[in-house]
Formats: sequence, structure tokens, C-alpha cells
Amino acid sequence: MDLNNLVIPELPELPGIYIFKNTKNETLYVGKAKNIKKRVKSYFTKSRDSRINISFLMKEAASLDFVTTNNEEEALMLESKTIKIRQPKFNILLKDDKTYASLRIEMKNDFPRISKVRKCNDKNSIYLGPFKSADSLNKTKRLFQKVFGIRDCSDNKFKMHNKRACIYKNIGLCLGPCDEVSLKSSYDKNIGLINKIFSGKIGELKKHIQSKMNESSNAEKYEEASFYRDELELISNNYYFNPSSSIKLENTDILGFCNIKNKIQIIILFFRGGYLIDKADLYIEAKSKHVEMNVYQAVSQFYAQGTSVPERILMKPDFSYLKQLQNDLIDFSFSNTTILPCKNKDGLNLIELANENAQNYIRQNLKEELETLTKLKDIKSVLKLKNMPNRIECFDISNTQGTNPVASMVTFIDGVPSKDFYRKFKMHTRGPNDYAMMEEAISRRIKRIGQSGWEKPDLILIDGGKGHLNKIVSLKANNISFASIAKPKSEEHIDKIYIPGSSKPVNFKHKIPALNILINARNEAHRFAITFHKKKRQESMFTSILDKVPGLSSAAKQRLLEKFGDIKGIKRATFEELKESGLSQRIILNLKSNLKDGQV
Repeated sequence: MDLNNLVIPELPELPGIYIFKNTKNETLYVGKAKNIKKRVKSYFTKSRDSRINISFLMKEAASLDFVTTNNEEEALMLESKTIKIRQPKFNILLKDDKTYASLRIEMKNDFPRISKVRKCNDKNSIYLGPFKSADSLNKTKRLFQKVFGIRDCSDNKFKMHNKRACIYKNIGLCLGPCDEVSLKSSYDKNIGLINKIFSGKIGELKKHIQSKMNESSNAEKYEEASFYRDELELISNNYYFNPSSSIKLENTDILGFCNIKNKIQIIILFFRGGYLIDKADLYIEAKSKHVEMNVYQAVSQFYAQGTSVPERILMKPDFSYLKQLQNDLIDFSFSNTTILPCKNKDGLNLIELANENAQNYIRQNLKEELETLTKLKDIKSVLKLKNMPNRIECFDISNTQGTNPVASMVTFIDGVPSKDFYRKFKMHTRGPNDYAMMEEAISRRIKRIGQSGWEKPDLILIDGGKGHLNKIVSLKANNISFASIAKPKSEEHIDKIYIPGSSKPVNFKHKIPALNILINARNEAHRFAITFHKKKRQESMFTSILDKVPGLSSAAKQRLLEKFGDIKGIKRATFEELKESGLSQRIILNLKSNLKDGQV
């Protein structure tokens, strides 16, 4: 469809939103405009929006819809709601769009388990969070396991250990109800205490840590007692929970923000049980001159992601979009949440604390952006690139003497990893030939340029020396720049970067911060490749050993995998346990014989 000729003449010159759709009538992109006709027309000019996602949008767009509004402000609000409801794949608002994890207790089970989750939408579970820091989340989870002995294993593993508990019971991280059903009353009592703590009674947690510490000390388990002592000290010193206000903050979020030019920093402080447990920081680029409109959109999208929503959200009293935010939360079934314009002294002090945090964060983010821009300019200069290397893709190969060969592709956007664009390749090249494998991986990558999710990179970096680089420079790469990175020899000091047409490495001696971006990309590609190769090798080993067992059917292999997890689990299994899986004595003897001879 020629959208340019067919649609544009009929578009109104009014404010509103426009919606690009594909051939299946699926929403691809939602945008707002002061003048819909003029804005849509700009997509078909040579000087159109240069963002990468826009060029791919136009390749998929087959039709266009629009909705007019009274003014640009209403268009912004309608755009925000439409994006949240339809979730179009080409819309990007938050620069950091990660969700924040929480701790969950699944109450529907006989023996509830603790787990880490990103979305808090299960009505049969209770939650503590969200936590921005993975470290504080993991420490809090381990603390609950240590103090209350709550399990974190999956239901399958729980059933698998019904005769012999796992090591977590031995090291005191679980009561071990899997092989001792009589513990149910004790387990239920602990779950009840955790429920109280999750609902805000943090003093209960302190009381139990103190009790555990005293028990361990009296039993002369001084190492364990020191663990509880340290945890109690961390809590008292505001590491997990920060007592800060006399007002009731059992389940409340405090919102603050600030802006500098076209950048906006939002801070949300998470209070649970009257204590500050963590915070979220949202750093966005303003889409309009109305700062509070941008804040409203970002906060609404944040809570729409399904994160743990509080009972109350406190904001400054003159915020212009309190009612709209309240309505959004109701739309997404968060009807119990109340948006309150805070007017008392304690509340205003907390909002000021959030605002101060926002000011500190925005200065830090602006500084990091400037430093990153300088590094990317240095990379462009040293490597003599035509374009700024905003999107760098790094490749690595992993195999064991040519077996289970794989390649990895990691993507760095603006100097930082973007895991949504990581890719893995199973190599078709046979034999230990890294040069040919690298050529295959790059060739397959280049062929996919233009496809959705395979945007064109500014620089392809390969893990290898001049030989690897010479092998791929002949590929038709649509003006993509190439470089390779090699580790330094013992007498050298820094990693070597090679570019086509030069036999010697380029000089990054005085541009080490810029070089570190390339080194980080190489290290990440190596890690990603090794992880994938190990997984393929384990799968191959599992299949090859079981395939050699005479009389073992595919259904029996699947049962063994589900019950024991892997080869090591099968090898540890007793004769009786294998017999319970439906295997005959002859097949069990064949299986044991093969496992004894195979490398596990």
C-alpha cells in the first residue's frame, strides 16, 4: 500500500494521535501530533526521523488510523493510554524500561514457596517489594529462608525429594517439609509470621532474628550467630528498612521528580511497614514541554507493568494529573490504590527527599551520557568510522574441537548492553575451523538486515585477530564497519584492535575509557557464547549416553529427565527409585553400566 499517496491527502490538520498498523491490523506505533497531517507527512520525506526503529516501522506499516483531540495536551494523554493498552512494539518511552523485582510467597500451595518475580498479579500470593537492587532482594530472600526455613524449590523438585531432602535442609535454609510432612504445623506458623511481616510488621522480623541469634550463640554456633548479628545490624542501619517518618507508611510510595532541559528524572520511594526498602529511578526524555504530563505518562506506564502496587501513592499537592493517574490505576485493576496530594509536614519532607534524590540522579545520568558520548566519539575517531558507533554488535565462537559449535552476538547501544538484541547461532560449519564459523555467523547476520529486530549495526566487532578480520571483510556488508579485538600478549599492555586495510593495531593508548567499551562487548560475547556452548554440550551428552542404553524407549527417557533432572541425578538414583520409574531390571542394569562408562 502506498500510504503516502493514499492516506496523507485525507488526514486532518488537527491535534491528535496517529496509529500505524501492519497487514494483520496489529498496532505497530502510536504517536501524537499538533498537526496530524504534517506529522505523518514527515515520515515520507528524506529528512524524516532518523531513529532506527522508525525505518523498520515504515517497512512493516500497511495502514494508518488517527484520532483527533481538542488540543496537544489531550493528544499526549490519549497517546499514553493507547500505548499502555495496545503495547505497540515500536514505541519506546523509558530509556531504562526494566521492571523491578519483588519477593513472592505462593499461598495456594500446601507448603508455600518464596520466589523472585517481576510482576505481582497473582491474587493467591503475597508480595514484599519492589526492590531495585538485586543484591538487597537476594539478601532479603536468603534472610527469610534462614530465619523461617521456607522453601524456594519448584514444585517438581519438591516432589522429587519426597524421600530425601536436598542440601538446603542440611545447611539450614529450609525446614525440609518435602521428606518430613510432620513439619506442616511449624511451616504454617512461619508462613503466618511472614504474612504479618509482608503486611508491614517489620518489628516481627527483628524479633525473630534476635531470637535466632541468641539460640545460635547459646549452642556455640558462632558463625551462624554472626550471620544473624550482621543481618540485624543491616536492618537497624537502614540497609533494608529505613525508619524515617512518624506518618503511617505501611504500604506507600512517595514520588518526586525534577527536569533539566529535555531530560526528566523520576524517583519513587517504596515504603513497606513504615520503612524505606528500595526506590525506582525512571530517566526519560521529555516528549513535550509539559513536564508534569511526561511524569504522569512515565509513572502510569511504570505501574501498568504489573509491579507491586502500594495502597497509597503520595505526590506533591499541586500535581496537575492526580485524577488521571488515579483513573489509570483503576483501569488496570489497581482499584485499592489511592493517589493522595500530600499536605502535612512529614509527607512534604518525604516528597522533598524524593525530589533531592531525583536531582542527584539526573546530574549523574547527564554526566554519564556526556562521558559515553565522548567515548563513542573517540571510537569513531580512532577506528576512522563514517558513523557514530551507537549500535555495536560483537561476535564470538565457542566449540570443543569442532563439536557443538555455536556463535554469540551481543549488542551494545550507546555503550551499554541491550540484552533484547542478543542472539545465538547454531553453527553448520563442521570441524574445528573458527575462521569459517565466524564467516558463517557474520554472513547470516548480514542477510537478516532489514528484518524486524535485526536493525543495522554501526560497527561489527569480532573476537579474534587479523586472520578473523581478513576472513569477513570481503562480505557484502551494506557499508557496515568491521573491527576485531585480540587479547594482548605477555609483553603488551592493552588489548589490540584491528581494522581492515591495516596490518598493525590502531592506537587506543590514550583512549582507554573508549577501548573499555569494546573490551566489555568482547567479554560479554565470550560469556554468552560459552554459556550457550555448555548448554548444547550437556544436552548432547545427555542424549548420547541415554541413546546407547539398549531397550530404553523415548517415553522412558522423558520420565527419567522429568524425575531426576539430568545425568548426574540419574546416576545418583537407587535401584528402587529407577524401578519406580517403570524400568525393568534388565534396562536398569544396562543404564547403570552405560552411566558408569560414560563421562558425567
